[in-house]
Amino acid sequence: MTTGNLAYVTGGTGLVGSHLIERLVKDGWRVRSLVLHGEDDRFLRSLGVDCVPGDITEPPEQLRKSMTGVTHLFHCAAWVDDWAPLDRITHVNVTGFRNILEAASGIGLERLIYLGSIVVYGDADQVDLDESARFVRTGDPYNHTKIECERLLKEYADRAGLPTVALRPTYIYGERDRQFLPRLCDAVISGRWIYLDGGVTPFTLVQVRNVVDACILAATRDEAVGKGFIIADGESITRRELVELVCEEMGYDPPRVSLPRGLAKTMCPFAEGLAAFLGLRRPYLINRFLYHFAGIHLTCDISRARRLLGYQPTNSIRKSLREAARWMRDNRPDLVTRRRRYLGGLL
Repeated sequence: MTTGNLAYVTGGTGLVGSHLIERLVKDGWRVRSLVLHGEDDRFLRSLGVDCVPGDITEPPEQLRKSMTGVTHLFHCAAWVDDWAPLDRITHVNVTGFRNILEAASGIGLERLIYLGSIVVYGDADQVDLDESARFVRTGDPYNHTKIECERLLKEYADRAGLPTVALRPTYIYGERDRQFLPRLCDAVISGRWIYLDGGVTPFTLVQVRNVVDACILAATRDEAVGKGFIIADGESITRRELVELVCEEMGYDPPRVSLPRGLAKTMCPFAEGLAAFLGLRRPYLINRFLYHFAGIHLTCDISRARRLLGYQPTNSIRKSLREAARWMRDNRPDLVTRRRRYLGGLL
């Protein structure tokens, strides 16, 4: 049954955006999506979505033309890149979001849901992280842009009266993933995956369908307005468990190399300095992002989302990861047929 709600989704061809749109259509929402010029929107059009070619870096007055009648705005668009130049990623993520906020001001939105990230809390160990933690600037361009976007969100909520909600998911995985699992698979295949402290440190992920559930709840629960929520699966997994599970499903030989976490942390600045000297975009093996992904303790407390949103993660993390890995195996033959090399052929 069609509702009176018209959702406007940026980043609709991405992992979260495409699953969110699929859910919205299933639930009877009308959906309009801003689709980056050149992006493949055939899947969205097959769902009956009104696809509008555009770019969040366009002027607000241009973006506002496509927002006529919109009741709910879901901002899922972002440039996610550990090594992106600060000025370029800021132009897309921060200036682009400011354009969206400016365009949405005064059009009578019932809710604006911003898809942020727990990267705003920094890159140190996080044990049972909750929303009381401070934002921490790490010097990383992506971290900088996500903190700036949260600042803009609050500014427009206060100044323009926008009813906003910020969602801060941890690492997102699932069908149609183009970031998390493909990058992990590539690291294993190319021999660049290194366990730290044997891979026993836990971290928390979030299945894309759980993120979508949180988006829908944020759009419909009055208790959510003006607040931010950490979104994660309700359980953690160790890096070794994750990698061995993916290797089993993808048919890879599991990695063998492990380094002490403290040693890896010490090596990061030297490896990055050498890469810069050699003119490489990023170090081949050890760097601060690999250290963070492979070694940081990251567990989350999602009590606030449970209490105020009614958020309830579904399925076990291991079951969901196996489903996602099987989708990769069936849909990314390039990640199945490539042969694994140990440490880029060095070992």
